[in-house]
Amino acid sequence: MLNEFFPMGALDTNVKDCSIQSLLFGHRIKPQQTRYEYLAEFLQIAMAKKSIDDNDSQPTNDMFIIDEKVNNHMIEYNPISNMGLKRFIFFGNSRLDTKSSIDREAYEKCIEIMKRNIEIDSTQIEDKESIYILQNILYGFSIENAGRSWFNKNLLPVCPEVLFPESLARKGHRKKASIESVSTDNSFDFNSYTYMARGGEIYYLHILHALNNSEKDKKLLLEKQLNRMLSGIPQLSIISSYIQKKWEDEMEFSDKDTDDFAVKKKMRAIPLGYQYRDRYTVSELTTFLDNRIQPMEKLDLLSYGIVLQIIRMMITVAANGSETDGSIWLIDASDPDKKEHLEIKKLASHCFALNEECFIKYIDKGIAYFYHDDDEEKKNKRRGDALDDTVKVIRKLGKSMGMIVPMTGPNMRFTLPEEILKFFIMSLIPVGKKVTFDNFLDMLYEHFEIVISPEHYARAVSEHKAPYRSNVTFLQMNKSDFAQKLKNCGFLRDLSDATSIVENPYESEEK
Repeated sequence: MLNEFFPMGALDTNVKDCSIQSLLFGHRIKPQQTRYEYLAEFLQIAMAKKSIDDNDSQPTNDMFIIDEKVNNHMIEYNPISNMGLKRFIFFGNSRLDTKSSIDREAYEKCIEIMKRNIEIDSTQIEDKESIYILQNILYGFSIENAGRSWFNKNLLPVCPEVLFPESLARKGHRKKASIESVSTDNSFDFNSYTYMARGGEIYYLHILHALNNSEKDKKLLLEKQLNRMLSGIPQLSIISSYIQKKWEDEMEFSDKDTDDFAVKKKMRAIPLGYQYRDRYTVSELTTFLDNRIQPMEKLDLLSYGIVLQIIRMMITVAANGSETDGSIWLIDASDPDKKEHLEIKKLASHCFALNEECFIKYIDKGIAYFYHDDDEEKKNKRRGDALDDTVKVIRKLGKSMGMIVPMTGPNMRFTLPEEILKFFIMSLIPVGKKVTFDNFLDMLYEHFEIVISPEHYARAVSEHKAPYRSNVTFLQMNKSDFAQKLKNCGFLRDLSDATSIVENPYESEEK
């Protein structure tokens, strides 16, 4: 399936212009992108107006376009930049060397507008303090922004108004911008990808493919759930909308042609091989979103889940494409201080190394297929770049999420921190339901090829997903340690000496 993509119409006609990692895993995943930015980019695309680029289709506000033409045409989406709001939140807390005169003038103008339009019914807070407090409330939702310019900062996606597209300020454009015109806000580059490096777009396209094929009946449910999640803190939506609207109204931007504000972005393509996870990903996402929990925790756990699902997609495609035994995630659930669990650590490290070996073999196979005419120097460069944007990305994200240990040094292996355990419980077990411990292990293997017990290792060997080992009885200790970890998190309880159940204790959002 090396040459099959979704949507086919989004693929560059000359593959020589594409990187090998884009062809094999989607265009494009980069090390700079954090898990929160995967989530924000996915939601930004979902909430934006979209159209099929075929000179005939009309724009739609649907989160997911269901249309047979989707399979063969590039999709355009139009996120709302809300640069006035973004400047209000971030300008005062950013690097001095990237603050242009036009943006300083616009910032001061925005502060003046807010002072005239906000009244504080208190003798204990001065007007100027109220602006500072408001800015800090919003800034408190910042994601990893250290060292970035104000126009490249972002917030957690707590409401639709703060789903800012990535923007860059080109010096030539900013010098020509005028406070008297809409160029104050629209003369940014919205089509460069550094921190929002299309990882969320790859996830969106994966969901879109599922909804246009095997999971069509889930579209309305998923749209309802995502809208509800983004409405979890309505006060922030009201505040953000008010600031942006006052800025536009007083600057008379609202009288301009709406095309002046349009950010036009086009999605690329993902490998069709990701479709093997279509039904799993949609099922996991809709089951997770049905859990009623605190809105900020829900966003946080979903950011873990999206990255987890993308990594799973990439590893399995690499393993299948390279036709090697190495797609399982053998989880080291043991106590790191127990020396008797050394065999578990050794096998987990070996399986992790096989995961990475799959990427090397698959990338080499792709280079031989797409770039067989290149000389060795070019091939080596392609191989190095591809490993940077696959193996190294997975290492970086996995370590930052606590699912790959140790942070430094050899013998890397997968483990499961509490946040990811919660995502598994909430995405695999419907709200208020319970399953036996063994059934839960079956679910982890079926959905994510996660191996914890000797029984599932034997199954993986029989399915050519793991290397043969004559004796893995030591994984029984791993299974016991995993049960204890679930118990410590409050998800597992013993019914008898022989039976334990794993329970999703949360209520449904529908109640």
